[in-house]
Amino acid sequence: MVAQAKKWRGIFNFCLRLMQLFSDQKTDYSNLVIKLGMYFQVRDDYCNICKPKALQECSPDTNENSGDFYDDLTESKFTLPIIHATKTLKRDAVLNILKQKTNDLTLKQYCVSLLEQAGSLQYTRDLLTKLDSELRDEIKKFGGNPPLEAVLDDLLTWRDT
Repeated sequence: MVAQAKKWRGIFNFCLRLMQLFSDQKTDYSNLVIKLGMYFQVRDDYCNICKPKALQECSPDTNENSGDFYDDLTESKFTLPIIHATKTLKRDAVLNILKQKTNDLTLKQYCVSLLEQAGSLQYTRDLLTKLDSELRDEIKKFGGNPPLEAVLDDLLTWRDT
């Protein structure tokens, strides 16, 4: 998760610096960029787990399309919810599932239930809410930006999962 967050932060920072090369605007937006990169990555981690459409399309009998649901688990990625869960009593069970790189829908659903029981999904939702608020505060600090605020509004779809 940390490497992924750094990747997003690096991409956003690169874009910012590139735009500033061709502008007289030299305001330090680094805090905004750091938070935006973190928000994108945490949101991606959460949505990968909680995509209801992908889950509904999976056939429980055949595990058909189960790769569309929680593919970060299949890829054995240490996402924020997994990292959080490793600090709880659910640690061993979650790590055992992660090691399997499974496509099994039932096992993926079980892992999601473990993450919920461990408070890891709630922790992730709370962090997303906090980051959204902090990003909006940063935008206000710079005098507002309706298009960027609209992007943040569109990104709130994670709440619907």
